[in-house]
Amino acid sequence: VKVFKRIQEFRDRGAYMDGDPRYYGRKFRNVDKREQVELWTEKEYRNLVRASRAGVAVPTPLMQKENVLFMRFLGEGGWPAPQLREVEVKKGSKIWTALYCQTIIAIRRLYHCARLVHADLSEYNILVCPMTLVENAMDKSDEAKDSLQIVLIDFGQAVDRKHPSALHLLERDLSLVRRFFAKKAIVALSDEECQEFVVKEVEIEEEESEDENESEASEMEKEGECTDVNMGGHEDDENKASGWRHSVKGWDDERDLEWLETRLGELKRDSKAATSQDEH
Repeated sequence: VKVFKRIQEFRDRGAYMDGDPRYYGRKFRNVDKREQVELWTEKEYRNLVRASRAGVAVPTPLMQKENVLFMRFLGEGGWPAPQLREVEVKKGSKIWTALYCQTIIAIRRLYHCARLVHADLSEYNILVCPMTLVENAMDKSDEAKDSLQIVLIDFGQAVDRKHPSALHLLERDLSLVRRFFAKKAIVALSDEECQEFVVKEVEIEEEESEDENESEASEMEKEGECTDVNMGGHEDDENKASGWRHSVKGWDDERDLEWLETRLGELKRDSKAATSQDEH
């Protein structure tokens, strides 16, 4: 259970609301403080629903009422799952590489399938827990049930990718993620290459592409039906009959993961070769 309180910091969160195409009309700063808190709570709930339905590993959203958000608990024995920064694993371990890959794949899926940018991602907003506890775990096989899975949390500030600052916020997220994992002595993509990988569109056949364009046009119409400051409805109330509108044809996490692991292997070999030459 997450309870949002009437705190002054909500005055500084307008940038995440005003530029989001789902929220327009009055400026966030002009809304009374109580409504600001409730709008922020509602926004986090909507973002979590989007992400969850898009297959991103997030706490499963259950319901939202006024300034209270209910989610599925992630942890064991009453103890919450640790933040990424709290995980105690030896530097250079393959576990860190696996967690890094999961994080980048999750950011990419969030961007394309949920059409969101987290906008405040760091080692503080990523949990790590056994895959068996995560609804959208990357591997749901019995063999992987005890393997570690990252979970993205704290989605209040997440913005639609049509937000004017979306790419800047994505760049900031990727930079913070890279800096954390670099401290764990593993190879990571540069910020530029990582952003290119995240935003790269899925290559699909021409016929499928035409269907996707029609879906995009339909989605824009539906977004326009519920974008006033009072919201006019939640994500979970929209398109129940037609299914999740942000599904991406041809999406394949395993294919993306294979590319990412191969690329990291190349970078690691290049790094070793450069080190060897320096020593000689």
